[in-house]
Amino acid sequence: MAEQRTLPQFLEALGSSAPTPGGGAASALAAALAAALAEMVARLTAGRARYQEVDAAMRAVIEKATGLRELLLALIEEDERAYAGVSAAFRLPKTTDDERALRDAAVQVALVAAMQPPLQVMQRACDVLDLAVEVAASGNVSVVSDAGCAALIGEAAARAAGLNVLANVVLLRDEATAALAREAMVTLEERATALREHAMASVHARMQRT
Repeated sequence: MAEQRTLPQFLEALGSSAPTPGGGAASALAAALAAALAEMVARLTAGRARYQEVDAAMRAVIEKATGLRELLLALIEEDERAYAGVSAAFRLPKTTDDERALRDAAVQVALVAAMQPPLQVMQRACDVLDLAVEVAASGNVSVVSDAGCAALIGEAAARAAGLNVLANVVLLRDEATAALAREAMVTLEERATALREHAMASVHARMQRT
């Protein structure tokens, strides 16, 4: 999200008929929100005597979550630029055979490029889920529900980004590239689900004891 664009402005654009931002950018924002929630739990844990044994781990979570937030915000803009590239390729002239050939080649290149931001969002969302697992298990129990929210939103972000990968994959003519992208998407979705389940098991167990 551009630094000068506020959240209300982003949501206004998201709800408009403009081609961008779309689902990929929204997925990146969701993953950034999950990272911020994990960071919040860690900040409410670090420095407290009751959680002295996990103080170093929580401080490491804070550092990682801060970095992930920044990466994910950058991916919002990367996703928008990538989609703009696809749109531009589809707008190329197609009157002659040569023009059609050039247009088709440009579209295929743009589709491969457009897969990359949502794939990265999936990867970073899984990294966020790793942090959610950690804070759910050993973070401040008073805010363990927020750790659960980080896990649930993180998984949703990964799955939503996966749909944006698939939207490009189905248009690819290179079957090998398409197969690799599908495999990566499935692997990341499975990882996200497993991490969410792990985190939520800790959340439910700890909430029952409070």
